[in-house]
Amino acid sequence: MEMKVNIKRCFYELWKKRNIIILTVIFSILVGVYMMLNVDEVGNYTATTSIYSVVYGSYDETVTEQTNLAEFSAIVGSSNVARRAATMLDNEYINEKYIQDMFSIDVNGNILYVRSYAYDAELAVNVANAVAEAFVVEYKNLTGAENIQVFEKAQQAERYGGDNNNKKMTMIIYTGVGFFLVCFIIIIQVIFSAKIQDFSECNMDGNIEILAVIPEGEVEK
Repeated sequence: MEMKVNIKRCFYELWKKRNIIILTVIFSILVGVYMMLNVDEVGNYTATTSIYSVVYGSYDETVTEQTNLAEFSAIVGSSNVARRAATMLDNEYINEKYIQDMFSIDVNGNILYVRSYAYDAELAVNVANAVAEAFVVEYKNLTGAENIQVFEKAQQAERYGGDNNNKKMTMIIYTGVGFFLVCFIIIIQVIFSAKIQDFSECNMDGNIEILAVIPEGEVEK
């Protein structure tokens, strides 16, 4: 026999057991709060260093150099740049992979901006400057050009508000998982319940004729 899901019955059971759902959600929120407090705050501070491509010549040469800078900006995230920057930092806790996750780049004309994100203001400044210097070295090695240099080093870091996103997502995930899990369990119990929940289940959708239905339990006289 084909299994049919009584949608109306599922919603009825969900409403009937709403107190259990509410308690589960509250518990999930509490767990989410606890886990949220243990989430590492990555990106508390941001620092920016700019790289400048100096061009002396025609307009075409200027456009060409800007195009090269935009194209080669992809190497900022390369392992070579990150490895060189890590060597410059000389910090045993900061490796190549760690640095690759700590910065972003933006190109505006012949200026390339390197923005770093770190849990410590000094570290954010050091990473931004190290990545910029490493990029200049790699750019010169690849192109042979000498008309690129660090224009303005990062001197101080600013407070970065984006670190709360990880905490918010942790809370949302735990709350959502708790809610959907308890609802899923209730619905599964309804679907696979051996109890007769609707008259149509008795007559096999009209395949057999029902004369009477005797309820379970004693009948009051």
